[in-house]
Amino acid sequence: MRYWEQTAVLGLFSLVCMLNNATSYAATELANTQFTNIVDKARELAAQPYQPPEQIPSFLQNISYNEFENVRFIPEKSLWRDSQSTFQIMMMSAGLFYRHPVTINVIDSAGTRKVDYAKSYFAFTDPELEKRVPADLGFSGIKLTYPVISPNVQDQFLVFAGASYFRGVGKNNAWGISARGIAVNTGLSIGEEFPSFTEFWLVRPKADATNMTVYGLLDGKSLSGAYQFQIIPGQSTRIQVNAVLFQRKNIDLLGIAPLTSMFFYGANTARPIGEWRPEVHDSDGLLLQDGATQEWLWRPLINPKQLEMDYFKTTDIKGFGLLQRNNRFVQYQDLGAHY
Repeated sequence: MRYWEQTAVLGLFSLVCMLNNATSYAATELANTQFTNIVDKARELAAQPYQPPEQIPSFLQNISYNEFENVRFIPEKSLWRDSQSTFQIMMMSAGLFYRHPVTINVIDSAGTRKVDYAKSYFAFTDPELEKRVPADLGFSGIKLTYPVISPNVQDQFLVFAGASYFRGVGKNNAWGISARGIAVNTGLSIGEEFPSFTEFWLVRPKADATNMTVYGLLDGKSLSGAYQFQIIPGQSTRIQVNAVLFQRKNIDLLGIAPLTSMFFYGANTARPIGEWRPEVHDSDGLLLQDGATQEWLWRPLINPKQLEMDYFKTTDIKGFGLLQRNNRFVQYQDLGAHY
C-alpha cells in the first residue's frame, strides 16, 4: 500500500537572527554545562564541510518492514531496569528507514559513557538475519518507558529515532503524528532537507523521578544544532525543547516545529480503486488558532498529485497541530491500525 506523508511547517523566521547569534544565546539563556558542550560541538561541525554519517550495510537498508519489526529489543535489557527506575530506556536497532547508527550516551554521577551495541539486546525471529547483522551495527534511536498508566507497568511513551520519527503519547493516547528536529526548504523546487540526529545524551534521573532530560546533536547539509528536551510524561506528556542552530550554508526557508503524518485518503478525497476501508489516515486536517482574532482555522488534508502549499497569515499563533478529527471505528473499519 502506498502512503503519503503530509508535512505541516510552522515557519518562524525570527530564528534566523538566532542562527547568526547562537553563541551569545547559548551563554545567556542555556547555561547548562552539558548542553553548552553540545552547542560547542554543533558550532564546530557547522564550521566544517558536511560529512554524511556512515551507512549501515545495504542488505539491512533493503529488508522489509515486517523483517525489521521482527528485530525486537528485549525489555529485560532496558537501561536502569535493575534499579527499578521510573524511567527506563529501550534501544532501537538500525535498519530499513534508519540507515545510519546513532550514538547513545549516558550522563550520571560517574561522568559520560557510551552505550555499546550488542546483538544480545535484541530477539531475532529470523536466525539467518541474526547471523548477518554485524556485531557493531549500532542503534537507530531510543524508546523511553515510564509507568504512565499503571505503577507496575513500563509504558512506551516517547520515541527518538532517525530524522522524523519523534513521537510521544499521554495516558491512554494512541500513537499519531511525528515531529522532526527542523525542516529546511520544505515545498521549494530545490528540494527539502530534514537533518538527522546523530547522537543523544541521556541524563540519568533519580529512581523515582517524574521528569527527565535528553540532549541531542543534529547535523545535515545546511545546518547543525544542539537540542535539549525536558520530558514530563503523564496524562498529557509535555516536552520543553531548547535548540541552538548553526548554518552551514544559506537557507531559503526554515521551518520550526515541523509535524508529519500519514494521509492516504479520507472524507474529502476519492477512495482509490480496490480500497474497501472508508478512510485511511493518521490525521485528517491542520488546526491552528490566530491569537490576534482568536479564530480557529481548519484545513482538511488531501492527497494531491502535485505539490501544493497553503499559507495562513497570523501575528500571534496560539495553536498549531495536525489532528485526527474523525474518531469512530465505523469511519475506518481497520482492526489492525485502529485509526
